[in-house]
Amino acid sequence: MRPLAYALTSALFAAALGTPAQAQVAVDEIRAQLFLERSGKLSENLVGGKKALFNTVTGGGDAGEPADAILVTLVFSGAKNTKSSDKIARDLASITVKQQAKTGERILLRRVYGGFLFGESGRIHKAFLLDSATCAPLEIEVKVGRSRKEAKLDFSCAE
Repeated sequence: MRPLAYALTSALFAAALGTPAQAQVAVDEIRAQLFLERSGKLSENLVGGKKALFNTVTGGGDAGEPADAILVTLVFSGAKNTKSSDKIARDLASITVKQQAKTGERILLRRVYGGFLFGESGRIHKAFLLDSATCAPLEIEVKVGRSRKEAKLDFSCAE
């Protein structure tokens, strides 16, 4: 009888650890890349770089060719081979993108992601495109549970 009780206890414990609510989610990285309009390629990651982001809409600065759209990729981590909740607040990723314009701050995007399906690596990627966004500074903020990341891109254009 003891081996059966031990097996049942072990199975219940393992099941409890593998439930979706146990898959703690964290934001690992924010990437931002220009969509280069002539070549159709993506630039290198702009986050944390020292690239000149002046007049990128006309190919100025370090862009090398016209670019007014930005692909933002978010990297999240969680327990391997689990699914995070899409209902529990601590497992929902909140994304806000703000742009500082001459008339004040504008919110370009607010989005929430949840229900992450983590595979063998324990990582997942989510992406979105910001169009007509390369003439004023951008701030990208990602929060999930206690994990937070922020990226600032200092875009500007001549008047």
